[in-house]
Amino acid sequence: MKNQDLEYNSFTTKAFLSVAVPSYFFPAIMSWTSGWILENSTLMKASYVSIAIPSLIATILVYLLLQQFQKGQKFPKNRYVRALFIIILMAVISLLIIKLFKLEPYMFDILFSSTLGTIITIWKFPLKTILIR
Repeated sequence: MKNQDLEYNSFTTKAFLSVAVPSYFFPAIMSWTSGWILENSTLMKASYVSIAIPSLIATILVYLLLQQFQKGQKFPKNRYVRALFIIILMAVISLLIIKLFKLEPYMFDILFSSTLGTIITIWKFPLKTILIR
């Protein structure tokens, strides 16, 4: 039982913050810088709301999903198949949120940033098969 608990320790608060912070700040900084260079105040304002927040939300959802995959030991073995599955799932969830809250003007921002947050999280946490003794 202790071996199993040690394996789950890759999903800690520190590990969560190590993906949550970059998934919020990197999209925000990249888009704000682009808006500043292009002198586009709309893009600069959107950078920390409609771009960075979807990335953070996707990161949180993917983190929780990967944590459940690890605990249940039910996940595709191939990392690329797993990544593609989760990216498609996050895109569908993003589209549902866009339609539900009528955020069509921000569709590109939300889809791109949620995909970026998903990819950051997927590559940070490789899932391992746990051997129960």
